[in-house]
Amino acid sequence: MYCSSDVKPPYKVTKTLTFSNDAAGALTILTVTGDVLVRVKPICKTLVASAAGANMELGISADTNGIIASTLASALVANEIWIDTSPDSLIEPESTSRDYIISNSDDVILTIDAQVDSGVVAFYCEWEPLSAGATVVAG
Repeated sequence: MYCSSDVKPPYKVTKTLTFSNDAAGALTILTVTGDVLVRVKPICKTLVASAAGANMELGISADTNGIIASTLASALVANEIWIDTSPDSLIEPESTSRDYIISNSDDVILTIDAQVDSGVVAFYCEWEPLSAGATVVAG
């Protein structure tokens, strides 16, 4: 989060996730306090590999695929934009990004169903507070 009083919303935060034999489970991408409006834009930086054939999805604990539905991890190739279950493009119109309202301090999580061996994904997020004191920080 920016501390300068002259910085106005939307604020920006980035979480870069490097996989290294990560087991199945949930990984916190963004820690949310209060009620916020977010737009998350994941970009694969290196090929994501999973000998176990892992699937992953982006959402919140109450809706683990609320932002991006289950996607085969190995479908994420270097420099592709991951906005849906078929990441296949190096360019996407801004209109393909969606805004999400997250309430009650529910963190944004990446859920994987099997081991992910390697790869790097950057999660770029623009956000605005809806409630007093609301924040979004890299998880």
